[in-house]
Amino acid sequence: MRYQIYIVALALSSGSLMILFSGCDETVNPILGSDETFSFYGFFNPREDTQAIRVYSIDGILKPETSQKLDAIVTSKNKKTGETVLWRDSTIVFKNQTVGHVFYALFRPEHGAEYTFEALRSDGKRAYLDLIVPNDGDAELVSILSTRSSVIAELHWKNVPRVLQAIATYSVRIPFPDRSDTTTIRVRIPSGQAQQTSSGDWKVTILPSTDIGTIFSTLVLQPGTSPILLNEIEVSVFVVSDNWVPPTGAFDADLLVQPGTFDNVEGGFGFIGSGYFDNYTFELSDKQKQDAGFAIK
Repeated sequence: MRYQIYIVALALSSGSLMILFSGCDETVNPILGSDETFSFYGFFNPREDTQAIRVYSIDGILKPETSQKLDAIVTSKNKKTGETVLWRDSTIVFKNQTVGHVFYALFRPEHGAEYTFEALRSDGKRAYLDLIVPNDGDAELVSILSTRSSVIAELHWKNVPRVLQAIATYSVRIPFPDRSDTTTIRVRIPSGQAQQTSSGDWKVTILPSTDIGTIFSTLVLQPGTSPILLNEIEVSVFVVSDNWVPPTGAFDADLLVQPGTFDNVEGGFGFIGSGYFDNYTFELSDKQKQDAGFAIK
């Protein structure tokens, strides 16, 4: 019998909408005296059936939000088909007990489609923006360069506008002390380097021979005395719309909600992009595993 355990090696921003909103407390307050109407924060995810966007009302002064329904009619419209979706208001309470309004809608955005997101106030003022959902791209393993103590895997994502972040999840087996069986453990590491090639593809580089040190540390094992056997490597990337260009070059939920970091809203503040996580899984040969420092049966 093989047991499975899941371990996160380092802190990781995920595709979960609630992870994105965890940083959206009162630090996202707009500038005093503004004539704008709303601030928006969030992203459209074509891999999810429920969409959620933080909407903050701008009233010219800084004051805590309440659970009272916002004076806003929020919609999104597919600019090609004309399909319009009405979003519903909900509230969430943050750790510091402040309240935030999150509008949600039950639909899955189309890859490659352009949408208009709008919030309309009862006095006729509105804030809106246009966004394009990234294509559903293709991933492939291009090469694995393997020498003693050095293994480099190169993967390409094609037909996607931008890749912000890559995560390598190593599925490994750890023998029981009596060697009667093994325990399967998944260790997740922000490992990959992502950059665009001259052909427009996005190249992601994974370094198993470097990541094994993090795996040993995470599992509190000693190289040379505690063997680690590798099953497979899953690479997860965050594919985003072309306008999502953060200063750090990576997906950072806390950075996303900081005023002035991004701004693509007309009649308001904030940023809404579109993105999704895409995965590719591959295995190393026995020689490549040994070169990277993993044990062989």
